[in-house]
Order: sequence, then structure tokens, then C-alpha cells
Amino acid sequence: MIVVGTTCAAFIMDDPDTWGAWIRNAEEMQQRGAEAGYPVHFFAAIEIDARGIAPFQPLLDRLAEVNGEYFTYSLDDGRTEVTTLNRLRHITVGQNIVTDYTISVPTSTHLLFMATDCEPPGDAIEKLLELDHALVGGEVSTYCLEGPVVDKYPFPVQEHMATAAFVMIRRDLLRFVRWRWDLETQMSDDPCLHYDALHFHGTPTYVRKDCVGKHYPECIGSVESRGHADMSVLRE
Repeated sequence: MIVVGTTCAAFIMDDPDTWGAWIRNAEEMQQRGAEAGYPVHFFAAIEIDARGIAPFQPLLDRLAEVNGEYFTYSLDDGRTEVTTLNRLRHITVGQNIVTDYTISVPTSTHLLFMATDCEPPGDAIEKLLELDHALVGGEVSTYCLEGPVVDKYPFPVQEHMATAAFVMIRRDLLRFVRWRWDLETQMSDDPCLHYDALHFHGTPTYVRKDCVGKHYPECIGSVESRGHADMSVLRE
């Protein structure tokens, strides 16, 4: 089974592209998986505050359409709004819940982690599986990532960090890595995953360049600049 997972916070629910891009092609992905012999299951780790689950109803409805699941979590570290400085702690908690869910299912073989605002192509899973590698990513032009060519494939592949917006981790590696951020080196979740896989597990990251995810919006800056109307966090 392939788990397609994401995390979600209330402030992004103002725009269907920012909460729903990751699951837009779910039916095609599930159909392709069924034809190839592997189930595709969608899962979300949803961060709630004093508003509870109500802001996420459109996402819950969409998950229900594809028989997906979700867990909720809450982390009260005293913040009253989402900022660049405080968001990583909350994101990595959600990412690790997605990882925990995936490895708790004995039949799961891979986690395809997606940002909610990144739309994978319908054939993303089969394309990434073709690499037969433990840590692979799709191409997301928003992040301008590149590296040396990996010339052992009949399709374009480069070795470099994958964005956490579109990355697949095989179970044998997923069991031993967790999402984190590093204050000392100023690394966020994506470079930490890349570093840990390479330096502690000897696994480079391969990115398939013809497996293209679409980010909404295509060009992004800090989280404060992305146009969300309400980034407040309500506390009890």
C-alpha cells in the first residue's frame, strides 16, 4: 500500500488550491494503483486549535470521497499567529504523525508525502516507483532545486535534496528517519531529511525531473507573504 500523506493547519483553509491540491488527482492515482496491484490511501494530520475541526470541513468531505483518513493534533506552544519563525515546530509534529501512521500499517510500503498546496500528476506514484530507490522526489519548479545527473535511468533523474512538498520514502528507510528542523545549521524539514538519509543511512535523494508537481502559487515567499486572510491561532 502507498500512503499519500499531508499536514494541514486552519489558516490555509481559505483557498481550495492551498488545502486541496495534494488530493486533486486522488481518483486517478487510486485507479492507476489498483491496476498496478497496490492500493493508494490518503491520510492527513490536521492541526486544530480552539476552533476544533470545523474549519476543515471541506477537506474532510474530500477525504471522505476517496475513503481517506485523518488524525487531529494540537500543539499549544503559546503562539497566537503562524509565522516563519514558529511554523517548523508545528509542521514537523504533523509530518511525524503521518510517518507514524504509515509505519503502523503493516502492508504500507511507501509514504508519498505532499504539501497540501502541491498537486502531483496522476501518474506520480508509478513514475517514482520506477526508480526503485528508497528516497525519491518529484520535480517542483517553485524551489529551483538541481544537482548532478544520475545516468542509470532511461528518464531524467538528478541527485539533490527533494522538497518536502513532493517526496516518497520507502518503508525500509522510513522506519529509521523522522522529520526535524535544526536551529544550529538553520535547516528546515526538507534539508534535514536529505542530510539524515545521506549521512546516517547512506541514501542519496534522487529526483525524477519528468514527474512534475504543480505548486500553488507557483512563486512563493515567506508564509506571511502568501496572502492568507487569517493566520491567527485561537487558544482556549
